[in-house]
Amino acid sequence: MPPAVFRRCLELIGQDPFFSAFQLSVLLTKTKEVYGMPSTFTPSVISQLGRIATQLSLEELASLRLSEIQSVLAMGAINMWTSRQLKTIFYTVLNSTRKTPSQLDSSTLVALGHIVCGIEAPVMRTLNAVEFSKAVLWLGRLRLSCSEEQLQAMIGLLSNSLSFGLVSSWGSEVFTEIGAIAAGLPDMSMSALVKEQIEGITPLAISLIPAGKFAVVFNQAQIHIFTYEQAVAVTDTQRSALSPVQETALSMVLNPWEDKPVDFRGRSLGVAVHPCPVFYLYSVLILLLLMH
Repeated sequence: MPPAVFRRCLELIGQDPFFSAFQLSVLLTKTKEVYGMPSTFTPSVISQLGRIATQLSLEELASLRLSEIQSVLAMGAINMWTSRQLKTIFYTVLNSTRKTPSQLDSSTLVALGHIVCGIEAPVMRTLNAVEFSKAVLWLGRLRLSCSEEQLQAMIGLLSNSLSFGLVSSWGSEVFTEIGAIAAGLPDMSMSALVKEQIEGITPLAISLIPAGKFAVVFNQAQIHIFTYEQAVAVTDTQRSALSPVQETALSMVLNPWEDKPVDFRGRSLGVAVHPCPVFYLYSVLILLLLMH
């Protein structure tokens, strides 16, 4: 492909989801032939790389100039990074902008996107709680690859008195706003959630809770509160960790037409059989015909 054509097509090529790692590596080689070494890439080139950027070495990632929001936003939109790449990119952003973690504003945090999972938990705790709470509406929509420790650090920022305050005071709207990050709630806090709070947890957050934790923090009464969308989001791994009575409660939400009451003291009462309502209608019609 001639250099001029490649320049015009780079952004389109970089967004193609079907290229293999080998093909992306070949495309990166072509990018270097056209634009030079990664350290010389302009913000415009970086923002067009897309998935091609995942083939950059750690040294090449560290050499990028990521001082422009446009460049950071493009890198943060990619969800294929390894944990080492994420950490390298985050520190490249700090070096490029000459800022400390505590100085990052909400715009930069939003732009970081998936890169927030490259912030180690101790460092994450030093972020500005107010700025992070402003960015959480966008970050919470992402399927983040953060560890549970990192998510818990985020919850710590959000429960700061200058952010949303204590978890016990959060309403459903807060849980909806923080999205996926709710998966980082400590076990004790999650097990104490009431109906209004549980209803605000997004399906994405439900799916990100580790299976062992899910089975421990949600009892059958809480699972029975789930919306249909939340119940559908429960993964096979999470479901396999449930007790029979928890499984029954989940099935009741997924199959509401099955009248299957649960004794919340820990026993399933089985299926309750009731006459079909249509049966009564037919009975009345037959009676009227006979009288006629």
